[in-house]
Amino acid sequence: MRAFLERHRHLSLLVAMLLAQLFFLAYQIKGAKDVRLIRLWAVAVISPFEKAVDAVVDGLGSLVENYVALYGARQESQRLRAELDLARLRLQELEARAAEAEQLAALLELKHAYPRAPLRAAEVIGSSPAATTLTVLINRGSEEGLAPNMVVLTPDGVVGKVIAAFPGVSRVLLLSDPKSGVGALVADSRQLGVVKGTGGSLCRLEYIRNEEPVAVGAEVLTSGQDQVFPKGLPLGRVTAVRPGEFFQEIMVQPAARLTRLEHVLVLAGPPESLTATAQASDSSKQLAR
Repeated sequence: MRAFLERHRHLSLLVAMLLAQLFFLAYQIKGAKDVRLIRLWAVAVISPFEKAVDAVVDGLGSLVENYVALYGARQESQRLRAELDLARLRLQELEARAAEAEQLAALLELKHAYPRAPLRAAEVIGSSPAATTLTVLINRGSEEGLAPNMVVLTPDGVVGKVIAAFPGVSRVLLLSDPKSGVGALVADSRQLGVVKGTGGSLCRLEYIRNEEPVAVGAEVLTSGQDQVFPKGLPLGRVTAVRPGEFFQEIMVQPAARLTRLEHVLVLAGPPESLTATAQASDSSKQLAR
């Protein structure tokens, strides 16, 4: 660079002098509105950069404002979502309480229907962990007078029977357990049989001959012939009928919701106590009429 300047020293001096004179003239000459020419040149040179800087600053300001607004909207959305989740939980809790209150009201109505029967209200507190046994635990035991073979039911129908009673707790064998068996009666045809559990959601009605008519949808009641369950309690309804080798293969949907038990009633007395109470209630109604 130094060699270039030394080689063209005279030319460099000439250019420098010309530029100096040009700036001197620009400083002296005034344009419109008494503004010096050099200031106009300076403005013309600097204004594009200034506009660019202003545009960048405005863009950054808008970006920051948008980010702040978006962050605020996100925070508000999270708050509203949390409030909505809390409202849903409260609604589910209220629905669960309403369902429980409805079940308790139905149990109370059943107790009022049999005022003289020794019915004990109990709450289901657990179920059997074994896959081969369908039982539940209730929070009433021998201290409350419960004993094996006592009937357990809900307003919908028969649940099963007590198979073991301990202080403060009892084990109930469900109607759907394969070891369960209840004397049964088809309501419309008066055919006698036995309802047995299958281990699943349905039960079987056995010992009904092929020639005996059984309709799908027929109600199945307890017959009372097993000396455990009182006569006339709902067991379920027939869902399927097909002929077998000697007896029909009849499937029954239990009347009680065995997979969603929360509250039950235990007949803490002989089966005759419930039947006698029902007969006494019917007699009093007839006398009142």
